[in-house]
Amino acid sequence: MGPPVGHVAAAAEKVAPNGKESASLPQKEVAAVPVRFRNVTGEAGIHFRLDNGARGAHHFIETTTGGCAFFDYNNDGYLDIFLIQAGPTPASTAHPTALPPGETARPPCALYRNNGDGTFSDVTHEAGLDFDQGYAQGVAVADYDNDGWPDLYITAYGGNHLFHNELGKLEQEKGKGDKSLPPTPYPLHPVFKDVTTSAGVADNAHGPRWSTSAAWGDYNNDGRLDLLVCHYARWTPEKDSPCSNPKGMRAYCSPDLYAPESPALYRNNGDGTFTEVTQQAGLSRLKGRNMGAVWLDYDGDGYPDIFISNDLMPNLLLHNNRNGTFTEQGQRTGVAVMETGVPLAGMGIGVGDYDNNGREDLIVTNFSNQPKIVFRNTNGKLFSDETFSSGIGSTTQLVLGWGCEFVDYDLDGYKDIVVGNGHVNDDVETYSQGIFYREPKQLFHNQRDGTFVEDPASLADMAEPTTTRGLAVGDYDNDGDADVLANNHNREAQLFRNDGGSRNAWITFRTVGTKSNRDGIGAKLWVRCGPLQQYAEVRSGSSFASHSDQRITFGLGQAQQIDFVRVRWPSGIEETIRGLAARRFYVLKEGSGAAADTRIRPLAHAPKGKP
Repeated sequence: MGPPVGHVAAAAEKVAPNGKESASLPQKEVAAVPVRFRNVTGEAGIHFRLDNGARGAHHFIETTTGGCAFFDYNNDGYLDIFLIQAGPTPASTAHPTALPPGETARPPCALYRNNGDGTFSDVTHEAGLDFDQGYAQGVAVADYDNDGWPDLYITAYGGNHLFHNELGKLEQEKGKGDKSLPPTPYPLHPVFKDVTTSAGVADNAHGPRWSTSAAWGDYNNDGRLDLLVCHYARWTPEKDSPCSNPKGMRAYCSPDLYAPESPALYRNNGDGTFTEVTQQAGLSRLKGRNMGAVWLDYDGDGYPDIFISNDLMPNLLLHNNRNGTFTEQGQRTGVAVMETGVPLAGMGIGVGDYDNNGREDLIVTNFSNQPKIVFRNTNGKLFSDETFSSGIGSTTQLVLGWGCEFVDYDLDGYKDIVVGNGHVNDDVETYSQGIFYREPKQLFHNQRDGTFVEDPASLADMAEPTTTRGLAVGDYDNDGDADVLANNHNREAQLFRNDGGSRNAWITFRTVGTKSNRDGIGAKLWVRCGPLQQYAEVRSGSSFASHSDQRITFGLGQAQQIDFVRVRWPSGIEETIRGLAARRFYVLKEGSGAAADTRIRPLAHAPKGKP
């Protein structure tokens, strides 16, 4: 997790290039409409506290857990919430899920169903998820078997879990006249079935591994989603190194004390099973301390590539060779390190076309005294380091960033940035000036000229200092603007409602593949509205160990309709639909154009304070 304690000042001196500081940039307007992110966790009925297992021993693995997800598990049109739980740290390599002496239980991860009225219900038990899932880290969501229902993949130390969504089967059984089945959410019939062993994705064939982020993508464009799993370091409970802070007190170690790992790639066989193809794909030789991962077609050749952020090692950009193999191109394309040539402590990844040039850009969060890096995709072949010229570099030096996303929170047609922060050392303020364990989140407004400026007024309740890890964005109340979910170490998870963003117009698309994978992951969307054209790609997995709303929302300002939306599916099929009205939810079905999304309904009771 960045440089060793006591060496953060030296790191800061290395990463600030001359001549590109943005401190002299004039203060510009922020959100075009009044926006406030309000903490509605309590009134929404979410009562979840992440325990990272810290009991004073400072086991290194305690630093990374905490992913989260927005996804609609029951297909009712409302985003539900999934929160990763870790609990007591692993006891031994031989028994990675066993509890340490003195610990009586490890709480499970939690699933909260959206009730459609601004509140959520804890349905972990009804969903069949109320059991020990090990020392969990992150979550990735996708319909891997193309049955129309989203499935869950949980990463953990010592063994991951794949949960198949059984609601499709239950609906079929009801249709055949099985009167014993109760209505949704089927409290007597678990929603999720653990199929890890039969599917072959436990990810422990090489012994206990420290899995972090995971992401789904169809790398061979066969219509079936494949699975990428990241690994952090070769750590075991028995080899946990004791380290000290500058005052001689026990502290978390630097990651360079532990050997790096390779990511793993699992090919979907189309019959409910997967085959590990890490070596065949050329990934086994790529060592790194993997933290974040995303699939993106950075060069626009129709095949998804992979970007992986690494801690104190160069990032990886794996170009898809379209023959089942990948070639590392991070150094050549300019995303391996920032322009100083120094590898930083890469954590989370946000992807989005912030300058509306039709190519998706990257932001990577890093350790304290290191800036968050902005890589601009210039031509599909090279990225330019815009860290300081964008205004992001000088405003993010002190905080330690984790989950992040590009999101147009005021719907003006330009993607902004939200970041979750939080240090790893709970006593860091005793030996480092201006650096704190609990840190506020950050919100950066896009100034439409390639620069960003912090927006503290819109940040509102997200300014409360926490130790955030996972962060996801999604429109849980279906009002058109994006809300924020955060999972925090040793305190309550947080749900922040966007109050005001939907005063501007918007349009939202859910993709359904037919020849392509059912989720339409990898589909590319272009929307034209007057002089403004925007671009986005459908994906599963981003931020840090988290999953955001898979639907694509474009901000439209004051426009009443779009000129057109063009979609290019992974299969190669292209469609253009013209004249769709703003402030609507649509389904784009491959080969069938656009239709109103009939799943979407307004909240039964509009939350107080919403416009």
